[in-house]
Order: sequence, then structure tokens, then C-alpha cells
Amino acid sequence: MGREIFQHLVELSQSFAKIGLTPVICGGLGIYLSFHKSIEEVVRATNDIDLMLTKTQILKQSHRSAIAEIITHELNYVVCDDAKHFRFRKGGQQLDILAQPVNELETKGYRVKIVSSKLHGHLTKEACFIEEDLRTIFLSDILPDDKIVGSLKVMVPSPVNLLILKLFAFDDRSEELRQDVMRAQTHAWDIYIIMQTNKNDYLEGQKFLSRHSDSEIIKRAQSIVANKFSAVHQAGWQRVLEASDFYPNLSRQEKESKLDIAGRRLVRWFHVPTHNKGTDSISENQKSARPT
Repeated sequence: MGREIFQHLVELSQSFAKIGLTPVICGGLGIYLSFHKSIEEVVRATNDIDLMLTKTQILKQSHRSAIAEIITHELNYVVCDDAKHFRFRKGGQQLDILAQPVNELETKGYRVKIVSSKLHGHLTKEACFIEEDLRTIFLSDILPDDKIVGSLKVMVPSPVNLLILKLFAFDDRSEELRQDVMRAQTHAWDIYIIMQTNKNDYLEGQKFLSRHSDSEIIKRAQSIVANKFSAVHQAGWQRVLEASDFYPNLSRQEKESKLDIAGRRLVRWFHVPTHNKGTDSISENQKSARPT
């Protein structure tokens, strides 16, 4: 992971702290921040910062204006012409602005208008529960030799919320209209990484899923798991197998074994029934897939 992306993270954290807020980081960087210590060998690098603006952060007009000022003036990000007002760039660093649904704000298509003609958020409907079980990451744990970071912090979604975001992202990039094989591959790989979590993450995730069992978002996530990630031969895990840097020293069979375990864990997380021939082995071996 390059130094530049962490410098930008420090700047965002400093600026948000001045207005009493903490940045919520999603995407590949959020996964890195969550898991870099425990499974560093397979956590992929990223050059993007996905900044999720939550309902709590943008409900007040004063906060919306302050965030827009931070991004477009104080930190001198330049808006990208191909995604005006919700994708920015500074140097070699890209900043994407996401937003969970906020009924009180104007939404047009996929845009949440945070500050009209200045700052928008890419509407992320699957992030409707993003503020539940948020985790705090102190930047001193990421940059122990950097005395500037002090007590600066960011927040990342819980593992189950990260899973939901990545399942939807994979599904979006694997469909014909917006198909992008490389992006689908990174999203699928991230799902594999999240499935290396521990028992406490699993138990927290089960409480979350129980609270929202009737949600259409959860039902769609379950459908994506069933159709694309419940067996190694399905599209999700096949994208990971196509990545040359996914455990490059292992044989194809060894890689498939790792993905099979991750698939069984994912099925168990989301309580997905597996009835077809290709996934019978998952049902038979679910007990061995318990997170440890």
C-alpha cells in the first residue's frame, strides 16, 4: 500500500476531527484497515479512498457545508469530469464519495445532493445499516512511526456490512450492462478476505442479520451468495481463481480448497440453503466451516 493514500487519510481525519466528525472508510482501503494485521498476505493494495457519508453526518446542513468545504477547498481535491461532484482527485489519489439513503436530502438517480453543484454522494442503498457496529481504527496502529497522527482515527463498517457492500458491488460488476471483470475480481477477492474473520465477528454478524432478516437488502445479499458464491465453480470464486497473485505459490487444487472453505463460511453466515448438486458438499461440511 503506497504512502500517499495514508497521507490523504491522515488529512481527512484531521479535517473531520475539527468539525467533530470521524471519516467512515469503505472499499478496499476499509478492508485493509480492518484486516491488515491478521491476514496481511492476501489483503490487496488499493489506490482509492471510498468515503461513506452517513445519515448522522449529513443530516445537519452545517455538517454538509463543512464537509464540502473540506474536500473542495481545504484539502484541494479536484472534481473529476467523468463523475462530477462525487469523484475527486488530488495528485495520484482518487476520492470517491458514497452516501447512504437519506430521505431528507434530494436524491436524483444515483446521486444524493449533499451540497448542490459542489458535493454529491453516490447513492448506496445497501449501506442503509452502515452505522450499526462501526469500528474505530486509530491511525497510530497503521502508521506507528508517524508522530503526526497522534490520536487521529477513522471508522470502518462491521465485517457483515463490508460483506453486504462487496456482494452488491460484485453483482453490479458481473452483470452485462456494467460488467467489468477486473473490478468484479477485486470485489470477490475482498469477500474472500472478509471470510477470514474470527468467531466474534461471526457472532456479531448473526445478531445483525437477525435484526434485519426481513430487509430486502439482506434477502438480495442472500441471493447473491446462493447464486454466485456458494460453490467454487460459481462466478464469484472463479473470478478470484483468475487472479494471478492470489496465493501464487499454491496449486489450483489448493486454491480451490481455500475458496471452498470461504464459500461454506459465507453460506453459513447468510443461512443460504444449498440444494443443487454443485453445492451439496457445502451443506455436508458446514460444521467444519465455523469461524475460529
